[in-house]
Amino acid sequence: MRPRVLVLGGGFAGLSCALALPAPRFAVTLADRSQSFEFLPAIHELVSGLKDPAQLRLPLKAVLARRGHRFRRGEVERIDPVARTVHFTRGSLDYDRLVIALGADDADFGVSGAQQNAMPFKSVAQCAAIGRQLRALLRKERPGRVTIIGGGLEGVECLGEVLRVRGSRTVPVTVVEAGPRLLPGAPAAVGRYLADHCETAGVTLALGDPVDRVTPRTVRLASGRRLRSALTIWTGGPAPLPLLAGSGLAAPGRWAGVSASLHLEGHEDIFVAGDTAELPEPLARQAYHAMDMGRHCARELERQERGLRPLAFKATEKPQLIAFGERDCLLLQGRHALASPSLALGKEAIFQAVMAQLDQRPLSDRIAALLRRGAGARESVSWPVPRLGELRRRGRLRILC
Repeated sequence: MRPRVLVLGGGFAGLSCALALPAPRFAVTLADRSQSFEFLPAIHELVSGLKDPAQLRLPLKAVLARRGHRFRRGEVERIDPVARTVHFTRGSLDYDRLVIALGADDADFGVSGAQQNAMPFKSVAQCAAIGRQLRALLRKERPGRVTIIGGGLEGVECLGEVLRVRGSRTVPVTVVEAGPRLLPGAPAAVGRYLADHCETAGVTLALGDPVDRVTPRTVRLASGRRLRSALTIWTGGPAPLPLLAGSGLAAPGRWAGVSASLHLEGHEDIFVAGDTAELPEPLARQAYHAMDMGRHCARELERQERGLRPLAFKATEKPQLIAFGERDCLLLQGRHALASPSLALGKEAIFQAVMAQLDQRPLSDRIAALLRRGAGARESVSWPVPRLGELRRRGRLRILC
């Protein structure tokens, strides 16, 4: 009898794991609360309307069926590792092997009013809603301030799209970051470069001053400063899912600790991949790492069935591309950084390649999806073949550090 493998989560890690498992040897079911895979690294472009939601989604049921796997839609309520059962809000599923790839929650840092009064920036639906709200705001005679809370990767990419939509209109925009600079995890030269961009664009930076409270119309900072805000966007980063602690798989407020081979500590029949996992050596929570982790889990499941010893997951560092609207794009690799609008071509190419790789539907469906995605990219990169003038305009390359 084929071992029953239950994969929780249809994001980069979970879907990559499921697609790498051969149906003849494993009975695979992937469960997710959404019916679609979402390409989250591009959701900032929904804010400006450069992309639409359909371009960033793949239908999980159809993609999995092509590989001979099943899809179960449902919200995970509790995991019982002793009984080897996952309980959903409706029903339950038993498993022989479990892969947890449920991603992360929104980190609100206990800020009063954050969940109720700020718009979250974590999903396709949320970013599309931000875009609608932003465009409605800009139609007003006096639109008011746009406040972005969080100056990390999500905050910077969100800011770029807000500026794209704002154009030459005199709409005040403020970015609040608890750290000393934008992209606090990057080299200081990157933060200075982005600060110069913000000064040129008339963006106000509130750095080193964490948010204390969010109301429907204001943002109060720890210093006591109050900002009137017509639209408040929350990009606070990831936090561990309460489900982990509630199922006894992690300490409260902690990620799921895993071995070097991505086994959940103390559970040889459970693997953890993607944002949910806390590896022995810290690893950035990036989509390409999640995909590699998902595929590693699939290989480990096959090795386990063959009675082979586990192998350690080896992360491969790749350059990180960070978009700043139509103004610029950054490439970070370790302590080195480059900047050029032309780098947006690379970011778009990665999006197209990964979506094509994950899409397992019939060829005609995949080609149609590729053309739809490409048509949506023409405004930013003149897809599929950039004009020579476009390349010249975007060709400036600056070495930041």
